[in-house]
Amino acid sequence: MENEIDILIVEDEALIAHNIKMLLQEFGYNVTAVCYKYITAKIAIEQLDFDVLITDINLGDGIEKRSGIELAQLVKNTKNCPVIFLTAFSDKDTISKATTLFPSAYLVKPINEANLFAAVQLAVNNFINAKPTLAFQQAEPDYFFIKNGNTLIKLYWVNIYHLESVKNYVKIKSSDHLTPLLHRGSLQNFMGKLMPNQIRNTFIKINRSEALLKRCILKVKPSIVETTFGEFNVSSDFKLEE
Repeated sequence: MENEIDILIVEDEALIAHNIKMLLQEFGYNVTAVCYKYITAKIAIEQLDFDVLITDINLGDGIEKRSGIELAQLVKNTKNCPVIFLTAFSDKDTISKATTLFPSAYLVKPINEANLFAAVQLAVNNFINAKPTLAFQQAEPDYFFIKNGNTLIKLYWVNIYHLESVKNYVKIKSSDHLTPLLHRGSLQNFMGKLMPNQIRNTFIKINRSEALLKRCILKVKPSIVETTFGEFNVSSDFKLEE
């Protein structure tokens, strides 16, 4: 879909695959397809468009050559997009083979939402900057990516100053960009699950649909606040925290 990062999931355990799909959709990503077997994944890679591949290394069909490593090699040869390997710490030998493909990120099972979001962001960043990642790196990045047309735009959390809920999207205003950018999802989900805690604490809800960076507020009036970026409407019970 336009303006959404498209992700292909390959995971032979249906419950894990479903959980990953639900989390990715909550993050505002579009799941192009979910494949449970090597052969269907191979066809999807050859026929579908996507921005990121998330694949389990061991697909459990008993054939060594039919693995996530082989799928990653196919993507490397044909799609030129980042790959995230799903792994378990017990897969030491397989992981050693996987590192030869320089995956953009690893995601260690069991999956949790914070690590999943971070892994996608790290994968896109590492791929764009051609930097191999350290195995099992789960650092929380200080940026995230938004797809605008066919372009992936990097936004730094510290440069965002205004968020607004608009239908099924969050309109994001950043000092780095002249025009707002859109992220699919709710404002509550964006602030509660995607935004790092240290950044979330610097924002304040000014009404039901908008949040503002506290430090840009210059003056509070009965129905508006004056900021370094202009004026914004506030709810009648708005109170700036000390």
